[in-house]
Amino acid sequence: MRALRRTAIPSTALVLLLAAAAPAHADWWGDVNCDETPDHAECVVTVIELGGGFSSDGTGTRDPVCYIDDMEMPCYDPPIGWLHADGCYYKPAPDVGPGPHWWARWCYNPNTDEYFSGGWRQLLGAPTSIENVVQHAVDRLAIPQPEIATNPLNAAQVVHVPVWWWIDADWWNATRIATASIPSLAVTAQAEPTSVTWYAGDGSSRTCTGPGTEWKPGTNPAAASPTCGHTYTTTSRTSPGGAYTLRAEVTWTITWTGDDNSYGTMPPLTTTATTTVVVTELRAVITG
Repeated sequence: MRALRRTAIPSTALVLLLAAAAPAHADWWGDVNCDETPDHAECVVTVIELGGGFSSDGTGTRDPVCYIDDMEMPCYDPPIGWLHADGCYYKPAPDVGPGPHWWARWCYNPNTDEYFSGGWRQLLGAPTSIENVVQHAVDRLAIPQPEIATNPLNAAQVVHVPVWWWIDADWWNATRIATASIPSLAVTAQAEPTSVTWYAGDGSSRTCTGPGTEWKPGTNPAAASPTCGHTYTTTSRTSPGGAYTLRAEVTWTITWTGDDNSYGTMPPLTTTATTTVVVTELRAVITG
């Protein structure tokens, strides 16, 4: 296998060359707007990766290996970014490019054995080699089950009396962070809870933004929660075990950043917890 000879491009030189070569918004990639058509072929970079990555036993990592026309090339080169199947490298250029979703493009010229600036290309997603590292970071996120709190707690609830639902504030405000890396790149994933969908057990559900409001002693027991709660209208006596199953499903927003200035989002994650609630009714007692 013959290795490709390359001329290294210092990071400082990269910035100067980019600033001097700024093309118009469309450049030769045409007028495709990746914000409107993110799945368009011109908005996607695919890296040909045939080896490397994470070791099979999970004890270490090794650099990915890419091949273009039988030439072994690094999948990632810090000064110029990630290798695309077109033989060019792509790197985020938010500070000098046309916008935050634009990537600098560097291509190899075999006649001069050097790279030249290929302008910019708009990409909303990350090259696939980055995605491998990102997914590994996301898999390392330790996202616990939510801690359900209600009022009343550990006591029977009554039809037509408002119930308050909330998630423990300390649990909610603890951001979860994890990092994964290969020798050429480190990626940090971050998970933050954004909403809770509550399934009351009586067939109804409600999605609340934020953790809900904690009920405090002295609050009017007939008052409804200002942010998240429910009022049962039927008892649970005909449900299995004479109780409803209350389920809280928390949705987490997942973002990531790379130490090469790359960034992005991943599909949301959810964690769920359940508890049982008995719902009864008050009966009038006639005396005398």
